[in-house]
Formats: sequence, structure tokens, C-alpha cells
Amino acid sequence: MIPPRSTVEVDLGAITSNLAAAKELVSGADVMAVVKCDAYGHGATAVTQALDSAGVACFGVAFLEEALPLRAVAPETPILVFTEPAPGEEIAAIEAGLTPTIASPDGVARLAAAAHSAPLDVHLKIDTGLHRLGVAPEHAVAMALRAESMGLRVTGVWTHFATADDPGDPQLGVQRELFAATVEGLRAAGVEPRQVHAANSSAALGDTGTHFTMVRLGAVLYGLRPGPSVPGLAGFRPAMSWRSGVVATQRVGEGERVGYGLRYRLETESTLAVVPVGFGDGLPRLAGNRGRVIVHGSRRPIAGAVGMSHVIVDCGDTTVRVGDEVILLGRDDAGTDTEITAEEIAQWSGTSVYEAVTRIAPGLSRRYPAGRR
Repeated sequence: MIPPRSTVEVDLGAITSNLAAAKELVSGADVMAVVKCDAYGHGATAVTQALDSAGVACFGVAFLEEALPLRAVAPETPILVFTEPAPGEEIAAIEAGLTPTIASPDGVARLAAAAHSAPLDVHLKIDTGLHRLGVAPEHAVAMALRAESMGLRVTGVWTHFATADDPGDPQLGVQRELFAATVEGLRAAGVEPRQVHAANSSAALGDTGTHFTMVRLGAVLYGLRPGPSVPGLAGFRPAMSWRSGVVATQRVGEGERVGYGLRYRLETESTLAVVPVGFGDGLPRLAGNRGRVIVHGSRRPIAGAVGMSHVIVDCGDTTVRVGDEVILLGRDDAGTDTEITAEEIAQWSGTSVYEAVTRIAPGLSRRYPAGRR
């Protein structure tokens, strides 16, 4: 069997440990594990199976096609689909036992018609300020009552914060209070949702007032700090690492320029290592001349532009041979404790930790070894 050019390794033990740590922080609120976008690139099937065994109240995905394969590994746990079913998706969602979101009169009508008066649990989404999806607060009671009159059961109500990654922004408090008032209005009208949820990882870490009865956790379950202003993740650890190997080396003299555009100049004679990973695999092109990888326990600079399929690493006077391991993301296991984090990759490329991990090509092999730190 031909070995892969690079491998993404996921520590499922870290993810279940992060779940346990998160439960300690959310004041008794239930935890929804967000496994959209292939569990943030970690592999939705394996992650869902591990978290289902560890005990979560619910799973959350963005779209129907993400939810359907997960039923085989989480046959009993509720799976909430954040996006209202598109026309024609209603029957598939119902047959799979999924929990749809309702956010429009048309969506309510289509789901009720597909359910044929059979009870169907739904969650009502309230737009409290993100202005992407959801019903306006002033129309929430009317929509909920209409849904229940047509046979749907509004067992959950939720919203999505716009500024949770910035704890100092007052908009979070504005949305939180508007949502709380809307929920109270629903209860006064006789709608009694069991699950009320608003907080993502950022809000859950930064504002206990956002916990309500359930929190939606994604980033922290994978050991990712959602944003630079969010409190640190003591007790959590990253679950993903990305490793490759050297495929060629050469010794190049002082003053030589390297890579596309020749924008990297060698200050001294150095050994250059070629690694078969590029932006086609998800390594950000903007990491060229900024990023680092780990070779033999040392952080070494990416020399020049990141190519589509290869990257060059300046190894200085380190002895490097073909086949030597290169760590693109994660911690060195050889005792040096050297690490490349998703947060660093995000900084090099001017993006978020979410993009840093989800952009790693889904076609790359995901492995789930036991005992990997």
C-alpha cells in the first residue's frame, strides 16, 4: 500500500476529555456537540460516535446532508439541523428522525404537510441581530403558535450571536436580553420549549448568562480557542495534528533566493527540505515566508511561497534526510514540547481557527490513533 503524503491525526480522547471539561464550565446546562463541516475537519463520523458514547444532549449540523450519515453512529441522540429544510428535503429529514429548524412561514407549512399530522419536534430560530436566518422576535409567537396548530411541536428555541468572539462588544448583551424576552413571550403564550440555546463556544466561555438550558459547543470540543479575545482554554487540549515527511533535500548557498517569486533569501548556507504539502491540501498560501513547521523538534521557517503541492522549509544546519517527519500542525512527541497551533496558522494567513482546520483537504487521510498527545 502506498503511504499517504500527509496524514491528519485526531485524538478522540482529547475530544471526550474536552467535553468533560466543558460540562464543568457550563453550570449544568446541556451540551449540544456541533459537528458541522465534517466536525470542523476532524471527521464527523468518528467524532460523533465518540461524543455519543461520552454523553451529549444533542448534535448540531448545518445541513441535511451532513446529518443523514450520522444516524448510523448516533441512532438515538437528537440531531438538530440549523438550516431550515430546503423544498423537497422535508420527508428525508422526518424519516431520519432529525430535528428541523423552522424560521419561515413557508418552512412551517412544508414540514407540517410532510409530517401528515404526526408529531414532529422542531426548533424555532429567532433572529436577534445576526440577520442571516430566523424569524424576527416580534413574529416569533405567531409563528410558534401556527406551527403547533399544524401539528409541529416547538421543543426548542434558539438564536445565533453576532459578536460572541469579542467579549467587549455590547451587542452580545443586547442580543441575549432580546432573546430572553422573546422566550418569555413564547412561554406566556403557552409555548414551552424544553431546550433554549444561544451560546456558542465563545459565549459559553465568556458569559454565563448566555447558557440558558443548553449550549452549542464546537471549537472548544476540538481544543480550539475561538478568537484571540476569548478567555484561554485551561484544561482543554487540541485534538488535531497534521504530519508529513521530507521528500527531497539540498544544500544551498548564502544569498540564494528560494521559491516562486524568489522572495526568500538565505542569510547563510542552509539545507532546504521539500515537503509534499501545499495550498491544494489546505496549507494557507499566505503562510509563505511567515509560517513555521517542526523538523527534529525545532520550529523551522517556510521558505518562500507555498505551492499548490509542495512547500520548502529552511532547516539551516540541521541534518535532514528524506523520510524525516515534518509537523505542520500539532505537538512534537519527541520530548521537546514544541508545537504549531491552529491559532498560529490563522494568524499567519489572516483568518480564523475555524478556517485553519476546516480548510485542510477532506481528501487527506484522517487517522484516530490511540495514545497520541
